[in-house]
Amino acid sequence: MKKILCAILALAMMLSIAACGSSSAPASSAAPAASKAPAASAPAPEPAADAPAGKASFELSMANTQPEADVETQAMIKCKEILEEKTNGDIACTVYPNSELGDTDDLVEQAAQGMSVMVPTDPARLAAYIPEFGILQMPYLFPDLSYLDKVMETETYKAWDQEFLNHNVKVLAANWYGGARHFVLNKEINTPEDLAGVKVRTMKNAIATDSINAMGAVATPMSQSEVYSAVEQKALDGCENQSTSTYAQRYYEVLKVINKTNHFTLIGVPVVGTPFYDSLSPEYQKLMVDTFTGVGHDYQEIGLQEEARVEAEMEKEGVTLHEVDQAAFRERTEPLYAKFGYEELRAHLMDEMK
Repeated sequence: MKKILCAILALAMMLSIAACGSSSAPASSAAPAASKAPAASAPAPEPAADAPAGKASFELSMANTQPEADVETQAMIKCKEILEEKTNGDIACTVYPNSELGDTDDLVEQAAQGMSVMVPTDPARLAAYIPEFGILQMPYLFPDLSYLDKVMETETYKAWDQEFLNHNVKVLAANWYGGARHFVLNKEINTPEDLAGVKVRTMKNAIATDSINAMGAVATPMSQSEVYSAVEQKALDGCENQSTSTYAQRYYEVLKVINKTNHFTLIGVPVVGTPFYDSLSPEYQKLMVDTFTGVGHDYQEIGLQEEARVEAEMEKEGVTLHEVDQAAFRERTEPLYAKFGYEELRAHLMDEMK
């Protein structure tokens, strides 16, 4: 049913772009942002001269798989507000959270084929287009969040940005902080040996599964929606997850220890397809990039604040936040850089960011 909806929406959006102003801008389907971040510092270009008052020349869907209250969705809503304000409604956006338009992979493919949709994806998924881009999802890569902004200034990133265009994908930013991931179990761990035989749900990509196995656990890829029941049925021992998702999915009801290994820093990468991006004027293209990059920077701090808030809430529900010496886990994952061919690339990237 979602694929049918996506197909219908894709056709409608392409007709809208061709008509340039033939449709009224729809209202956002998501709630207003609960947290207000500073507006991204992007100039306000002039709206299209042929756009009638109250009409939008461009309509863009913004879709993700997270609930409305999630920081990522709130960042999308902030981008919607900025784009509509700075174009006087000439770019109209509708936010679709909670998988309303489908899953991430399908939406990226739809965007590349011409659907007017923005979707936040991640480096591991985008590695299917450019394998080297997957390095941004590797364990223990960046010392702190400032590197999310720094990496976008490197010549390496700029080359990736251009290469993605050959795959009909326009990357708008790569600095959206999605959270630090930890081992969420019913026991405390202190060394990789403590994870021997422990079945841990992880993401469905090679970087994730190889990393979790290297850290000592048994990587068990599955849908997030299956985790709660799998733990209840003792088919799964836990998951590796960011605290905001652990809270939203209510895993804390069945998993009582968050072991803070911080092994992955999730990076959100908002993208659109080049068919939509190329239909915009150069001024609107710059506004899109500036907006998503600026909001990404602003929401890094908001993401950290939200992590702290939900962790405090989970502690009230009996969850233990267990600090872990990360050195041994970091050492276990180090050989993966050679396995994925990222050793020289990592050294080069870090040198560019000095």
